[in-house]
Amino acid sequence: VSTQSTGSSGINAEYGEVLILQHYYITNNLRMVVLGQRVQVGDFYAVVKYLGPVTGTDGEWLGVEWEEAERGKHDGSYKNVKYFEAKPLHGSFVREHKLKPGKTFCEVLRYRYTDVTGVGESMSIINKDNSSTCVELVGLSNADINRAAQLSNLVMREESIISVGDASFIAEKCINTENLDMSLNLFNDINRMLQVIHLMPKLKSVHLKGNVITSKEVSEVEEPHASLERIYLAGIGLSWGEFCKLAEHIPNIREVYISGSTLNIGNTPAHILQQLTVLDVQHSDIANWNSLNDISELPNLNTLILSNNTISRIQISPGKFSKLETLSLDNNNISEWSSVAQLRNLTLLKTLRIRLNPLITGPGLDMRLLVVAMLPAVKKLNGTPISANERLQADIFYLKHFATDYYKDEPDFHILHYRYKDLVKEYGEPDTGMPKIASIKDQSIVVKIAKPDGKEFEKKALEDDSIEKSPSDRSKAVQDSSKESETVLDRFLQ
Repeated sequence: VSTQSTGSSGINAEYGEVLILQHYYITNNLRMVVLGQRVQVGDFYAVVKYLGPVTGTDGEWLGVEWEEAERGKHDGSYKNVKYFEAKPLHGSFVREHKLKPGKTFCEVLRYRYTDVTGVGESMSIINKDNSSTCVELVGLSNADINRAAQLSNLVMREESIISVGDASFIAEKCINTENLDMSLNLFNDINRMLQVIHLMPKLKSVHLKGNVITSKEVSEVEEPHASLERIYLAGIGLSWGEFCKLAEHIPNIREVYISGSTLNIGNTPAHILQQLTVLDVQHSDIANWNSLNDISELPNLNTLILSNNTISRIQISPGKFSKLETLSLDNNNISEWSSVAQLRNLTLLKTLRIRLNPLITGPGLDMRLLVVAMLPAVKKLNGTPISANERLQADIFYLKHFATDYYKDEPDFHILHYRYKDLVKEYGEPDTGMPKIASIKDQSIVVKIAKPDGKEFEKKALEDDSIEKSPSDRSKAVQDSSKESETVLDRFLQ
């Protein structure tokens, strides 16, 4: 084992002396272990958090945080010394020789797809839903097997791949590859993954998630990859700036899934991501909506997934996100209805998810009705289509719920409730004396029906979407809920 250390030590008031090594390398065949690297020990995976000596022991150790819960023995501490940060019962110290040596992409490619002999061997392919299937190659000749190996779909998942290997062999065998899954391997250098991508000129989709990248300096673009349209980068640790450099290599990318990193979305060069239609940045510690200003100018962005962040306030200038039709804001910190009102500036928005926010946490239907009423262009909310009948009920509820505030005629009322005047024009002035419509459930009636044989039974009815109303009918629905119930009963009995 050869080592090189350029480290420094610090003091922790609670734990005493703490050894912090900034750059410390241990070589092992194809491997150069660095802090933050994903490694394999036996059949389990971990991330290296510390390299160096441990007090009271001989030799060098790797401090790792296991991916599997409670596989470790501690939280990175040993005998009151804090060596690294880890979740409770996720930390361990292991010897370097316990690490499995990394493989080359070429080595795995030969084993899984080209060196297949005899009956009963198998290969993996990627399905349309991105799952993988093991395909048995039964009764094929070697020539048939080699032709089958020219697959458009390759699954190289969890194979401990750390480097490329024979590039000419990969280029020859992968000339027709369109879909590649390299997720959950041991790549730690972004350029090694890019090299594999560039060796497959017809590649359209690539999965890279779970490779923990420690060497993030993207090389200069010699020749962009023209075919790649979809890339999965969840959990690999790239910042937004580093991703933008990567995007220089893939100018025609259409879908990007880069969740699980602290992105701090900011400056985005104007010439990249011009074809982008889908961007998934959930679980990315995004707190400020204004940080999205640059991507709001992307000319083809159709779907934006911002779930599981910490956004609390939304401010959208007219003309921004001009092509956006689908937006997911689940599980953020949005608490003000003024933020919901801002979504009206997304003029093409048709599908919205906004569950698990402070203003949407109640189990009742009222909050859904308010969102439906405030955003008349939205067709699907939280995964459920908005019917014509629900839209009507939402408008009625909205008019009645804010009737008192409307008659106060306060100057700020129509800023938040920008639709209210239009609803009054369509349905008529709200009557604050009428009982509030709390939910669609309250609009149902129970009908007792008597059969000719004298038997009776009850049936609950609610007017469905097929019943059309004239504007005058809708106005009466607001003014007189009892008449509405009579109308429903009459039509039901017909």
